[in-house]
Amino acid sequence: MKRGSIYWVNLGATRPPEFGKTRPGLVISNSIQNEVLDSVVVVPLSTAPGEIWPLRLHVPGYPGAASFAVLPGLRQVAKQRLVEFITAASPEWMRRLDEALTLYLME
Repeated sequence: MKRGSIYWVNLGATRPPEFGKTRPGLVISNSIQNEVLDSVVVVPLSTAPGEIWPLRLHVPGYPGAASFAVLPGLRQVAKQRLVEFITAASPEWMRRLDEALTLYLME
């Protein structure tokens, strides 16, 4: 399970503002730890329009409708929730995501 991979993820039952149902999710946890652990950390993707730096980032090259990584929705999921591989984000875009994550998670 590589960091930067985008999968269909079954996010199950949730309460607003949490993201639920089966939707694309971007794996952001470390590839080495992903090999060892039974879970990964994902950021859900949404087609809700508009980039809001650093909370919502457009995912270039995503097949299908324009999609945005929604950082406040990040969560840990069991690997069994990963339904199907879709594509992988580019290393350049992952660097931009890392910058956004740093801004979002720091004080």
